[in-house]
Amino acid sequence: MKYVIKEGNTFRNFYPFTINHATFEIRSGAYSILDRIINKHNLSEDNVILLVRDGIKDIISERFPEMSVNPKKMPEFIKEINMELYWDSDEGGDPHSENPKDYYLWDIICDNRSLFLDKSNFSMKIDGVINQSCTTINKEEISISKSAQISAGVILDASDGPIIIDEEVFVDIGALIKGPTYIGKKSTVNPGARLLGNVSIGPCCKVGGEIEHTIFHGYSNKQHDGYLGHSYIGEWVNLGANTNNSDLKNNYSDIKFKIGTKIINTGKMFLGCMVGDYTKTGISTMINTGTYIGLGANVFGGGFQDKFIPSFSWGKNDKIDLDKFLSTLEIVKDRRGQTISSNEINLITELYNSNKSKKF
Repeated sequence: MKYVIKEGNTFRNFYPFTINHATFEIRSGAYSILDRIINKHNLSEDNVILLVRDGIKDIISERFPEMSVNPKKMPEFIKEINMELYWDSDEGGDPHSENPKDYYLWDIICDNRSLFLDKSNFSMKIDGVINQSCTTINKEEISISKSAQISAGVILDASDGPIIIDEEVFVDIGALIKGPTYIGKKSTVNPGARLLGNVSIGPCCKVGGEIEHTIFHGYSNKQHDGYLGHSYIGEWVNLGANTNNSDLKNNYSDIKFKIGTKIINTGKMFLGCMVGDYTKTGISTMINTGTYIGLGANVFGGGFQDKFIPSFSWGKNDKIDLDKFLSTLEIVKDRRGQTISSNEINLITELYNSNKSKKF
């Protein structure tokens, strides 16, 4: 039996993340949707078939080499898994109803149930190297991997939800972490950081400053002071020192969000920024409420930034140089012991050339 997972036709609802990712790669809590499906059904990767847009087929095949992606011929015995059953969003509506609400990326960051479900996959024990001055509150809801290290003066407060600190995580001096929060493998929490709950940090990230209701995918950095709230951050993103985002309008009205040419009333009072892969912000960047920042943008300049920043933007009026962008990306990946693949270069180049209208 082979199990089929389709990314579906609503992938644009999850831009900018799904510009170069499949919908089932979306993360909440400790896992992506694909992780949840595999864990739930106890699947082996070679029994999984992924169906995605042709434009991202090669990069998805590279990310999931053990799985079959868009096979030319489907096997005889298959079972299709409904990906919508794995959103787990409190406010996203019921996908089983006759008129289910459309899901968007902001529904994922408003999910506060995932980590409560995910904790069953962890020991919920405090192991690792922990300084004796570390304070733990509601320790039954705290899981610390044996290979993690917790420094002096750290406060772990699980009063409002579980805290899961995964393998080889380093939490530096004086950090405050409130649950529910997940910190992914090999990530670093900088000195004095304040993680105020509903935070999910992917593998190999470095975070500091004040963060709440935010999801980071892997290899992204927000190392310095500055506030980030109700936001979704892709892979290989770097937020410069004192980057701040607004997530609440002065008049407390619902926040509208622009995806391409479509403007959507989110129905949310709190909403920060959705940031695509490879994007960077300069120091002291001010990000507006409900801001879309596409893939590969370099965001800088005084005052509040525009609320819709297309992919590959350079400042407010220009476009990045593709060759320089790829050269920088090669350096960035090399610093993490990785390389940029030909499939990644081809996809970035195709996206760059197709975005002449600044539509995503």
